[in-house]
Amino acid sequence: MFHDFVKWIQEDLGRFSADGQSWSQQLHESLFMWNVIEGTHVLTIMFFAGTIWLVDLRMMGLAFTNMSFSKLNDKVLPITVVSFAAMVITGVLAFIGRDPLLYYHNIWFRLKMVFLIIAVINIFWFHYTVQKSQADWDEPPDPKPQAQSWGKAALPLLAVVASIVAAIAAVAIHPIFDATLVLILLACTIALATSLLWVLQARLPGYPPFKVRLSGALSMTCWFLIIIFGRFIAYDWFNCEKTPPGSLAYVLEECAQKLDYLNDIPAEEEAPPAEEAAPADAAPADGAAPAEPAPADGAAPAEPAPATPAPGQGG
Repeated sequence: MFHDFVKWIQEDLGRFSADGQSWSQQLHESLFMWNVIEGTHVLTIMFFAGTIWLVDLRMMGLAFTNMSFSKLNDKVLPITVVSFAAMVITGVLAFIGRDPLLYYHNIWFRLKMVFLIIAVINIFWFHYTVQKSQADWDEPPDPKPQAQSWGKAALPLLAVVASIVAAIAAVAIHPIFDATLVLILLACTIALATSLLWVLQARLPGYPPFKVRLSGALSMTCWFLIIIFGRFIAYDWFNCEKTPPGSLAYVLEECAQKLDYLNDIPAEEEAPPAEEAAPADAAPADGAAPAEPAPADGAAPAEPAPATPAPGQGG
C-alpha cells in the first residue's frame, strides 16, 4: 500500500538534481554514519526496554512491590523518555539510510511495526485511563501475603517462561518454514503471555488491580516481541526472492510489488558485441592472394600447384 511512498523516500527524497543522490543513498554509502546510527538505535532500545520493564514488573506485581509505583516511576521516567526519543530518531534514520524498500517488504519489520503500534496505544490507554486511579494502588499492601502466594505461582510462571523461550528457539534453530508457522508461534507467545496474566491474577489476587496488570503485561509482551522481530530483520529467511509465489509470506510481504519494481530497474549496459567476421566473399586485402573457389559438387578436386621453393632453397 505504501510501496510508492517508500520508493520515493529511497530514490528521490533529498535529491536536488538529475544526477544527484537521495538522502537515503548518501547515508547508505557513508563510511561509518549508518553503522553509528544502527548501533545507537540498538543501545537506546536496551535503555528504553530496561527501564520500562522495571515499571511493567511493578505494575504486574512481580517485583518492587515494597516500593510505591509513583516513586519507582519518577526515578526511571526521565531515562525512559530520553531513550524513547533517541530510539525513535535513530530508528527513522536507520530505516531511511539502509534500504527502505527492503525493510518495507520484510515480514519481521511489519510484525515489529504492528506491535509497536499496539505498545503505543497501550501507553496512551495507561496514561489517560488506568493511571487515573493510581491513588488506589500506588502504595503496596502488606508484603507477607504476597510472598506466600508467590510460592504457589512459581511453577506455572516458570512453565510459561520456558514455553516462550522454546517458541523463540524454534524460530532461530529452524529458519526454513512457511510463514504460517511463524504466525502460530506468535499466537502461542501471546497466548502464553495471557496465561501469565491469568496466573498472576489467580495466584496473587487483589493487588495490583487487573487493568494495571493487563497494561503491564501488554507493554512487556509488545516490547519483547519488538526486540525479537527487530533482530530477525537481519536474516533473509523470507526474502521475496526466496519465497514461493502464492505462499502466506509472499502475500504478507507484498512480494509481487517488490519483484515488479526490481524487474523495472534498467539493467547495466551490456558490453558492445565483438566485431563480426568478414564475409567469405569480401574483397581480399591488398597484396593477398585471392582464395580459390570451392569445387562444385561432384567435380574432381583441382590438383595442387607444385610447391615453389623459397629464395635460398635448392630447386
